[in-house]
Parts: sequence; C-alpha cells; structure tokens
Amino acid sequence: MLKRLLFVLITSCTLVVKAQTVVSDTFITMFNTGNRVAVIDYLENNMSEERVERYGIDAHVGVFLNSQSTYGKLTLIERLPNNENNQQTVVVSENNGQTYLLTINLTETLPQKINYFSLQDPDNNENLSPQITLSELKQQLFKFIKKLNDKDAFSGSILVANGKDVLLKTSVGFANREWKQKNQVDTRFSIGSMNKMFTAISALQLIEKGELNFDDKLVQFVDKSWLPEGEVELITVRQLLTHTSGLGNFFNSDFNASNKEIYRDLDAYKPLVSGAPLLFSPGTRNRYSNSGMLMLGLIVEKVSGLSYYDYIQQNIYDQAGMSKSGSFELDSVTPNLAIGYLKRSHSEGWVNSTYTRAVKGSPAGGGFSTVSDLHKFALALTNYQLLGKTLTEQAYSAKTQYNSAFWYGYGFSVSGTLDDRVVGHGGAYLGVDARLDIHLDSGFIVVILANQSDVVAPVRREINQLLTKMKTKNISKD
Repeated sequence: MLKRLLFVLITSCTLVVKAQTVVSDTFITMFNTGNRVAVIDYLENNMSEERVERYGIDAHVGVFLNSQSTYGKLTLIERLPNNENNQQTVVVSENNGQTYLLTINLTETLPQKINYFSLQDPDNNENLSPQITLSELKQQLFKFIKKLNDKDAFSGSILVANGKDVLLKTSVGFANREWKQKNQVDTRFSIGSMNKMFTAISALQLIEKGELNFDDKLVQFVDKSWLPEGEVELITVRQLLTHTSGLGNFFNSDFNASNKEIYRDLDAYKPLVSGAPLLFSPGTRNRYSNSGMLMLGLIVEKVSGLSYYDYIQQNIYDQAGMSKSGSFELDSVTPNLAIGYLKRSHSEGWVNSTYTRAVKGSPAGGGFSTVSDLHKFALALTNYQLLGKTLTEQAYSAKTQYNSAFWYGYGFSVSGTLDDRVVGHGGAYLGVDARLDIHLDSGFIVVILANQSDVVAPVRREINQLLTKMKTKNISKD
C-alpha cells in the first residue's frame, strides 16, 4: 500500500514537471519561429481563460509579437527550479546578446495554462570589468544601437550626458516608416507618462508659492460630478501626487471605444473619470493612477487661472528652455513629429498607433519632447530653476510613509543605490517607449525616446552597464 502511494505521488509530481517543461519548450519554440497566425493559435489554446477575459486575446498577442520583435530568438541556457507556479529559465536574446530570466506564470490546476510571461534582468550583474574610456563607451554603444537597428529592434533617439556636457547623442530608425523619413536628434517623440513629472512640478510650484497645500482636498477645486461614488471627499493633493488617492485609470474600455478627436482639453475626460469606481479608501494603498494625475492638472488650472497647457508652457518649458516640447494635437501639422509603431494581431507588418491615442496629451501623459529638451529639463530641475531645493528633493524622494510605492516620490520614479540614486520617469503606450534617468550622485543624465513599443529596457540596461564601467574614470580624458 505504501509503495503504491509513493508511486502515485511520484507519478503526479512527474506529470506536473513534465507539463511545465512542455509549456516552456513549446513557448520558446513559438517565440523563436511562430508567425502572427501561429502565435494567435498558440495563445488562444494556451492562455488562461481568466487572463483572456480580463485583457482580451488581442492584447496578449500584441505583447508576444512586440517581444519577438524586440528580443529576437531566445537561446535556452539553463532551466531553474520551479518557483510555485512560475516556470523559469535563463535565456539569451539574439537581438541584444543580453541574458534574461524568462518567467512563465502558470495556472495552478491541470492542464496548466499561461497567465503571463516576462523577460527580466537577472539578479546577478554581468562582469563589468575592465573599465572603459569615453571613446570606448561611445564605440560600444554605437555598435549596440546599430545591431538593434539592423534587426529592427529599436527606433528612436538617445542622449547621454555628464551634467551639461553631452557625451553622446544619436538617432536610428524611422520617424515615418511609410515615407522612409529617418529619426533625427531633434525629432519630437511622444513621451507617454513622463508628462507626470511636469504635472507634479506644477503642483509643487503652487505649493511653494503658498497657493496650494499638500493636505488640501480635491473637492475644494473639482466639482464632485467629476468623481466616482465613494470617499472622494477624503482625497488630498498629496495622495494625487503619490498615487494613493484610490482613483484608477481613464485609459479603459470606454476610452478605447471613444472618438479620440474629442480629447483636446481636460473637460473631455470627465465621463471616463467619473464612470470608473474608486479602487480603495484614499491614503490606504497605492495604485498607479492616470485619473489622479488628470485631477492634479485640473487643480493646477483652478489655482493658477491658466489652462493646464499654458501653465506648463510658461512655468516648465519656457523656464527650462524646452523650445521643441508640447502637447501637440495629432491632427495638426507639427514638424519633426515621430509616428509610433507596433506589432498587433490584425496585421502582418508594423501598425501606426496614431489612431489609438487621444488627439492631445493630458496631465497624465501623451505630450512630445526631444532628447535635448529633456536634458535641459533635467538640468533645470537639479539646478533648482523650477523649484527650490527643499521641494525638489522631496519630489524625488520615496514616500512610503504615505503608503506610496517604494519606487515613487511626487511624480518621479526613484531607484538606484545609496551612492547612485536615479530619479526620473518612464513612459509607455502603444508605439511609445521613453525613459529619463537622472543619476544624482554621478551626474549622468540619460534620455531614451523610441517610437516603437517595448524597446527601451535593453538600451537602458546597456547604457547603465557602460556608465558603471566609467564611474572611477576621468571621463574628460581617453
């Protein structure tokens, strides 16, 4: 009886491991060889019903296709022990040569289905010796970017600076694929959620002037008809800045189904914000909130007496010398504006993402800028030209005491180590990927803007590794 019981247990465990191994094997095979039709068929048969119902099969197919484009074929290096329902393997990307931890999260019940997959940087850092010179950094980075461009795995502009000194500035890919118009260093790219930095700075400027307070209530400035049911009268300015208000995301199914031409001012977003439920009691948790940042923009309008766009122009762009930045209407003629591209389930080739976006950006994101303008913004910010030192440092300090995420301050992401603090923000949408990293301790500033989905992470990782090799070098000399 005992032997039979042990046989059943061993057989059951073997079946589970075998099932997970098959998922890993077939997933990598499909990632490496599957065309659009094959990928759709694979995901329809292997994604969990819950995930398909939540996001729709087209969203999962899009993620898969864009990941294929960014990483190319994956070479299996090592299988790792299963971590609960996570099948994990170490793989190398053909396109960028970097090592990744491929995690496939599976359902608990047999037959196991895929909930999601991710390609993450490994915990252990690659060997960063020997140290390099500035010339070597440029040479290696140009070579890396060219390799990605040759494989159609990155389209955009990159700037690396040490303080005000620009070390490298380059562009690859096409701003307009239809007309073969190449990206230039002065090309204007959509920056996605990076606009949240400008919205936060605007609110902090009003606080610094004494015209607004952290503990002021949202309902002092915005009519309750804007807001969902619930404890909205408790929402404060600080909670909007830290994503702890309980407000959600207006980029929802109603937005997707709406006419994007109507979004030319903040009032157009009212039905989207008021129609979404409050997610939790204000101040008790955190949830990244586009609706919260939109509300902060409305407060800026109410307190300043200016439209949100005029306030940003006068108090951010003009002050920092950002002459090529703005929330440009997509149906207007704007010089040097990059079109966003991505892979989607309904097309064999690249898809223009213009028609998926609001016609004009908002306090939550969607504006345009250049790598040089964002370099100017970083300098103006860290030289306290936009805010005094106290509130500037508060902006990019973590706010966990207010239940905010450990990686977020007031409108700024916070990362790095004690001796290499990195602040800034990212931005991502369909056909948009962007990143500003300000290394407060070393003085490096990195701007990566792309008009292609999900392509910034490998470039950012490569730049960070190259900069680490230079830290103890005198970068003014070779």
